[in-house]
Amino acid sequence: MEYNPRGHSDTEENSVDSIFNYVSYVLKRWWIVVIVAVVCAAIGFAYAKLSYVPKYSSNIKFVANNRSEGTIITGQSSSDLMAGGTLANNYRYLLTTTRGLLQLVADDVYSATGYRMTYIQIAECIKANVITDTSWVDLTVTTNDPDVSYAIAVAYTNHYDDFAQDAFPATTLKVVDKPYKADRPDSDRTKLLYTAAGLLLGAFITIAVFCLIVAAKDTLKSSDDINKRLDLKLLGSVGKVSKKNSKLPILITDKNTGFSFVETFKLIRTKVESFSAKENAKTFVITSTLEDEGKTTISCNLAIALAKNGKSVLLIDGDLRKPAVSSTLGIPAGGENGLYGIIKGDKSAADTVRYSEKYNLFLMLNGDNIPDAAEVLSDDKLGVTLSELEKEFDYIIIDSAPAGVIADTAILAAEADAIILVVREDTASVRRIRRTVEDLGTSNTEIVGCVYNIAEGNFTNRIKAYRGGKKYGYGYGYGYGYGYGYGQSKKNSKKK
Repeated sequence: MEYNPRGHSDTEENSVDSIFNYVSYVLKRWWIVVIVAVVCAAIGFAYAKLSYVPKYSSNIKFVANNRSEGTIITGQSSSDLMAGGTLANNYRYLLTTTRGLLQLVADDVYSATGYRMTYIQIAECIKANVITDTSWVDLTVTTNDPDVSYAIAVAYTNHYDDFAQDAFPATTLKVVDKPYKADRPDSDRTKLLYTAAGLLLGAFITIAVFCLIVAAKDTLKSSDDINKRLDLKLLGSVGKVSKKNSKLPILITDKNTGFSFVETFKLIRTKVESFSAKENAKTFVITSTLEDEGKTTISCNLAIALAKNGKSVLLIDGDLRKPAVSSTLGIPAGGENGLYGIIKGDKSAADTVRYSEKYNLFLMLNGDNIPDAAEVLSDDKLGVTLSELEKEFDYIIIDSAPAGVIADTAILAAEADAIILVVREDTASVRRIRRTVEDLGTSNTEIVGCVYNIAEGNFTNRIKAYRGGKKYGYGYGYGYGYGYGYGQSKKNSKKK
């Protein structure tokens, strides 16, 4: 067995992470659990109230003795007390199961109340218990009518002695507490029990459904899944950061994002620079499988990180349908149309590239939504334009559309040197991501690796994120309505 310096196996860690995934999913939806539990509790209470039937009880207490009545006054030894306890159990059985006694009680009840009952019904109404460590028998009669309950109890006091003497001669069974007619219903606990049962059942069912959803939801739950399930390299795991103002961008230039957030992009930058040096790669397309996975934030921060290292970096907004770079950086795009203007021949690269002193970045922004983006990007001018721009910059970072949503990214990727795939935790299914990777593979452009984004579900990642002192999260959405897959048949030659 290979030595593990961490002191525990990957299996143990995965088990902890798996449990945490379930707990985290439930806690994020705690309000649903509460609502369902309260609704079920209300249903339980309503059912108990509507189905409630008042019950009335009359009670008799007997005491058993293993001596005849004439010898009781001489006292009882410890053996007598033990024998009395055994005898009390025998009497309990006699009182509740003797058919003759039960039938006489039923006859008396009919005479007293006019209510006809069978001996079986009488047996169902009575309950006898022996009081622990005593020779006392406690018999309780419970029915829906106080008169019937009292009549049954009185009938027992009238007939029990004959059967007791026949069954156990030379012993005594005496009534020490005569029955009384109930003047109020018995205390009712069904409302409390049904309400509590409904509350617990509702919470349990909701949590069970959530657990089934987590088990069936085939998404990535930890950064380890990047290599294990996608067979791709991990460039970095970006933890979740919360900001008071969710409208502000999450950028490494903001000190409030936290040390770990900044260091993560330095790590990603180092890997990108290493790949670039080995493969002579300059142009990187950054994409994701679905919308709302944070690819634009990753694109902007990677470009800024490269620029901070003294590189000349051009950041291109290649998402022509839903441009977001300008809003992420907080720089108005105005009427600029970036790549679209160049490809259509309206502008030159010099006209569309601007410099931002704040970020030390060169930008090619796009302020318009281009509905026919796939046709525009299929133009041969795209490859020519990128080749010319590579002569002027050390790196070109292209923020593209989600590759699993529309075909634009596959076209861009064919003219780039490498692809970086952003995978948001617990968002896209593994099957969907794999299909995206396969589609991107048709461009013959290498996928450098993945950035595991907004990581919080994995227990290990959560601990790391808290050590960094922050959480990371941002709002970013698309409004695509173009379906899935690729309808683009034209292939562009791979630029060298």
